[in-house]
Amino acid sequence: MPDWDEHQRLAAEKEILGFFITGHPLEKYSDKLQGLNALGIAEVSAMKASTGKDETITTAGIISNLRVLKSKRGDFYAQATLEDMSGSVDMIVFPEAYRRLQEKVKLEVPVLVKAGVRVEEGANPKITAADITPLEDAKVPVPRSLRIRIPVEGATETTVDALHSLFTERKGEARVLFDVERQGDFMVVMEAEGYNVHPDRNFIARVEELCGRGSVRVIN
Repeated sequence: MPDWDEHQRLAAEKEILGFFITGHPLEKYSDKLQGLNALGIAEVSAMKASTGKDETITTAGIISNLRVLKSKRGDFYAQATLEDMSGSVDMIVFPEAYRRLQEKVKLEVPVLVKAGVRVEEGANPKITAADITPLEDAKVPVPRSLRIRIPVEGATETTVDALHSLFTERKGEARVLFDVERQGDFMVVMEAEGYNVHPDRNFIARVEELCGRGSVRVIN
């Protein structure tokens, strides 16, 4: 028999034992969750106040313990648990949202959830789902432009060549401005044509390895 893939293995662990042993389905999405500014369940559970009427937070996890119920008005709604590596939180999908999300609440894969937070006295916080997206399909927004500070004192031909190679490798939509500076003396702002890039977290980390921590500033 061939080995199970990761999804099958983890699903079987959860079904038989009630928890994961060899890993967690969210582990491989850690970088994406940072890029999406998603709160961990532990952070949501520590909230002391409810969100406003039109305010939502973003979090992620695995949906479990799903129950579909009928309100006194005859509308269907759902109750479930959303779990990540830090804990779990009760999730409510009210009738209006349930009509849009009734298939998505059944997903057994990691999901991104936009939700309100309800904090009632004497009870743990609950989230009220407004949108659910498979985490695999969620897109991390990328900046439209960057400013990169290049200190003259530390820049060498090797630094410039390495930046050129990186920019050529990671072509994209975002424009780049260079702040070429000698601290305490001058700064020149330059924009080079043909240097548009795809500035994801990996790209920014590599630039900061070359130009120093904090050398990249995002401009939207």
